[in-house]
This record gives sequence, C-alpha cells and structure tokens, in this order.
Amino acid sequence: MDRRQFLVGLGGTTAVLAGCTGGADDPKESTESEGKYSELPEAEELLDQHYNALRDMAFASEEKFVNRDSTLTDRTIRRGDTGTLVKGNDVAPNINSDGKQRVWFTGNARISRETHRFNPTGITPPFTDRTVVTSLIELTTFERVDVSEDDERVFVFEGTEIDEEAEQESELNIRSIDVRIAVAESGYIRSMDAELTTATSSDADQTASSSYEYEVSEVGDVTVSAPAFVDDAVRIEGDLSEDRSAIVLQHAGGPTVAADTELVVQDNEGSTNPNHPNGLAFPTAFESGDEAYVYWTAANRAAISVGEEPSDVAREFAFPSDDRGRGIYLAEIGGPGPKRFSVRIDPQE
Repeated sequence: MDRRQFLVGLGGTTAVLAGCTGGADDPKESTESEGKYSELPEAEELLDQHYNALRDMAFASEEKFVNRDSTLTDRTIRRGDTGTLVKGNDVAPNINSDGKQRVWFTGNARISRETHRFNPTGITPPFTDRTVVTSLIELTTFERVDVSEDDERVFVFEGTEIDEEAEQESELNIRSIDVRIAVAESGYIRSMDAELTTATSSDADQTASSSYEYEVSEVGDVTVSAPAFVDDAVRIEGDLSEDRSAIVLQHAGGPTVAADTELVVQDNEGSTNPNHPNGLAFPTAFESGDEAYVYWTAANRAAISVGEEPSDVAREFAFPSDDRGRGIYLAEIGGPGPKRFSVRIDPQE
C-alpha cells in the first residue's frame, strides 16, 4: 500500500487493546532493556525486531484497519510448530464463506488454494502491515508512560502530538493523532492502537478518520494445522545447484505436472520468451518425488531435463549486483488465472 494513499484515505474508530508481555528474571537484562526502551525505536528498527522476534515464537495475532469510507481490513495469524496460518479479507481473492482467505506458510513456501510459491531462503508471513505502522509512528511524537506489570514485562509509549516535520513531508492537514504502542522486552510489538484525523482539504472543516488496532496473544501456547487444500497443491520446490549451472526442482507432492506444461525463467542476464516457439516446457510428466533441472542453452533460451543432470550448459544463473537488478525466478505460465507454482531464489551469502 502506498504510504500517502493510506494516510489520506483512512477513517473509523479505534478500540483500546490491552495486554502485557514477558520480562526477564536477570536484573542485568532488565537494566539493559530499560536503557534500550527509554524511547521508542525508529519505525524500521522497531518493525525489524518485531519480525525477528515473531519468527521464533508461537503466537496468535489480530490486526484491524478501517479507512475513510469505513472499509475494514481484518487479518488474523496463528503461528505454531507446524507452520503459520494467515486469514484475512485482503490476502488473496479466493474467499471462504466467512469472507477470509486462508494462506499457509511453511517457512519456505506460501500456499493458497491456487498457488504454491517457494523460496529456499525463506518466505516471511505478513506479521503486520509495515506501511501502516511505519506511517503512524513517523507522524507521532512519543513519550514512554509507566504501567503496572503483570506476569510479563512491556514498555508502553503514547503519542498525541504530531511530528511537524513528518506532517509537512506528508502534505497533510492533521487535526489529531492518538497512538499507543506496547513493546515486549524481547522486541515484538505486543499491541498498538491508533486513530488519525485529517482535514479532507486544506481549507475545509470536514474531516476523515482512520483507525488501526493490533494485538499479539496466546504467546507460546498456540495449536495450528495446515488447511486441507495444502495437500491438493502442486508443491514444486527449487534451489540452485552448487555450481549455479541449473535450478534443481523437486516435486514435493500434489498433482502431476503434465508434459508440455510451459514455464518462464529469468535471471539478471536474461529471460525466456513465453511466446517463442522454442519456449520452456517439461519434456515429460513431472510427478511427486521426481527431480528436474532447468538450465540455459543460450543467452535467453532454457531447457528442462527430468531425472538427469545436464551435461552441457550455456551459462550459469546470475544474481543482480544490487537491489535494482532482477533475481532468479521460475513459474508456470499459460491459461488465465493464478499460476499453480513458482520458485524465487534470492542471493545466498
């Protein structure tokens, strides 16, 4: 979501979410945390530590966002030992009877009813809406407040003052802002509640409000299982060979990929052309348990070998030298609608 679009277009009423999070028994650790959280970290730093902490935790969370026309975005997450289940009305278009789409994250794969996306370096679930949280934090001047402690330790920050520099950069006329953030000692955002009111135009009295609510709960005590559709997905996994001469694909389960199924593959130096008569396709059926190799036969032409490593390749797969280049990507093509599987490989240190 574009940051300015978020700020201009929000509206609604927020509810206060309460909760406490865990503390340290070691006095030294508590002293270090006191110093670290004497003020709220910068937005990107806070969100980075939030994601890093949640990757190793079992937890449940709920996130609600209401924009200016009262449209609600509602997302819940349950993360356990077996994987992460994300349910939301904004996750994907295939909706359940409750109005929410289910997506299952395994650590390296994102699986919905239509698609299996794999990355050997990992796929992180959308633990929070980073754009919304970043915008609200950057627009607010915070002060730490004292709160009573329960079983777990939190550091609470409240802000009702507008950061004037951030407001000028956003070109908004903010009438009021009210944000409360509780941060756990281990680094994740335990809860966040916010309401932002802006003028609809620079010289009008009419205003619009936005609201955001987030809460992490059931820390360490969550059970979750994969949805039934996971077993029906075409689960194609992939990684580079050690010498980068090929993408090694594994059929990890689900339906057979038929012979002549077309793919597109790209790296930083080239890409196959799906419309070319010599495009990329499976020469034979690709079944559960099979292994296949995708390799370059020319600068922008590739082939697939099922069950046998290629003996001759035109070049290695190339990563970009910076963030502006193209990474390595492979996906099924053909027909309308979502593609059943894709593999993206990020640079590996």
